Amino acid sequence: MNKLEILQQFQKIYGTKINPELISVKYCQTASDAFVEMLFSSITSTPVLINLDFIAADLDEDFNQKTHIHSLKFDPAADIVDNASRFLELDTYSLIVCIDNLFTEGETQAINKAQNS
Repeated sequence: MNKLEILQQFQKIYGTKINPELISVKYCQTASDAFVEMLFSSITSTPVLINLDFIAADLDEDFNQKTHIHSLKFDPAADIVDNASRFLELDTYSLIVCIDNLFTEGETQAINKAQNS
């Protein structure tokens, strides 16, 4: 499995809106799958792995209307840097749909409120 650390990029984009308990966020890919690996300082020393295989063009129509990830597929044959960049470019609502605890609780609530207004 190839891994690329992307926490610093998230912190550069979102600053203090990123969960301060995060000590690592890695975009990972194998020959057939894409994952996000998250490590938190207070939860456990075991990384949390989130498979991104649910991101596909055939997602639920209501979900597609609320997010921009419906057309995004991570190609495991593509360069890991290209795929990680695509993941970093997701809008905030898509990010909170994809992965839990990336943002602070207050920011997650603000993103949900803005999306549902």
